[in-house]
Amino acid sequence: MKTPKPKVWATFDPIPSVVEYLQSHADFSYNESGQLAGRDMILRQLPRLDGLFVTLRDQVDAALIEKAERLKVISTLSVGYDGIDIEAATKRGIWVTNTPDVLTDATADLAWALLLAVARRLPESDRLVRSGSYSGWRHTLMLGTELSGKTLGIWGAGRIAQAIARRAAGFDMRVIYSSRKCKSEFERATRATCVEFVQLLQESDFLVLAVPLNDETRNRIGKTEFDLMKPSAFLINIARGSIIREDEMVEALRQKRIAGAGLDVYVDTAGIHKKLGDLDHVVLTPHIGSATVETREKMAFLAAQGIVDALQGRRPVNAVNDIETGEFGEALERFAHEVSGEVL
Repeated sequence: MKTPKPKVWATFDPIPSVVEYLQSHADFSYNESGQLAGRDMILRQLPRLDGLFVTLRDQVDAALIEKAERLKVISTLSVGYDGIDIEAATKRGIWVTNTPDVLTDATADLAWALLLAVARRLPESDRLVRSGSYSGWRHTLMLGTELSGKTLGIWGAGRIAQAIARRAAGFDMRVIYSSRKCKSEFERATRATCVEFVQLLQESDFLVLAVPLNDETRNRIGKTEFDLMKPSAFLINIARGSIIREDEMVEALRQKRIAGAGLDVYVDTAGIHKKLGDLDHVVLTPHIGSATVETREKMAFLAAQGIVDALQGRRPVNAVNDIETGEFGEALERFAHEVSGEVL
């Protein structure tokens, strides 16, 4: 008699090649509605599952995990895992895996795309031409800011932060960064200088946020920090929306206490601050840091491999907890520091 395959369900519709891969190793199905799965849908599926495949938008809290009678692994299609209660999963002997490394270059590219777009006023220029309002060249039309000779500041020192810094060489920029720990290898590779956080705020012409969301970084950037920045400085956020006090950022932008912002992440992705959309000197993108065909394919296979590893009795290569030792506190802190900035 054949042993039944373990049951795995995804809250979203994976790419066909990943569906085929998972179906070859498990009784795999997924949410075909095209809508966010939601708590009730996940709750209905959990009691029968051995593996759960989620995205950054899904919330898997302790109460849900308590209903997971057979669950062995939760794998998220993201580097960030703040939507999963790691402590509760670890206590129940459930592996949690993510997808580090593979989205570094894509996310660093987007940081620079936002930086260039807001510095050179590209969305404004595009709207001007499309509206039919462009009547010819003028020497004061859409004046922006040059990058050469300016200071790029990065909050974070992980893989994404380092990839962002490497790209600065082509623009002849000075690079400074701030992190809990200075990294000599980062500095050798990029000629970046490690500085205190206050100095980072004061000296950056372009400040890029590339840190994970945790108790130390949540709501860290607000009125006090904006007042320390140059009025000519631009803020770029490709990390997490909740690192910034959004209302205070809107006021800083409206009062021109900073020159502009490029934002890929928000406090509430379902309800982006309405006043942001009224500001011409802000570039907004819908959390697309890893949104390239190549990167999303790599992420999907990496997450799927984590599921298969766990179901076949192996330690998943990208586990963010350790069900054998019960570690989820210090182990997670070490992990977060190692990949600081890889949060998309």
